[in-house]
Amino acid sequence: MTKLSEIVFESGDVWVHEDKKRGIYTVFVNGITHATSDSAYSTLDLAQARAEYLARRINERKRRQ
Repeated sequence: MTKLSEIVFESGDVWVHEDKKRGIYTVFVNGITHATSDSAYSTLDLAQARAEYLARRINERKRRQ
């Protein structure tokens, strides 16, 4: 289970989890019942860039509906 203190970045329905033991940052996308991991990175800046990109895509998709 993810602790709130392990979430290092959030943008809309996308967030980044820091796994300090393994030294990775995982990007998650919120769903209706659970979050799904999208990708993992060794640096926070790459994970944040991916999260922002996914958040923009999700927002654009929502606006079109």
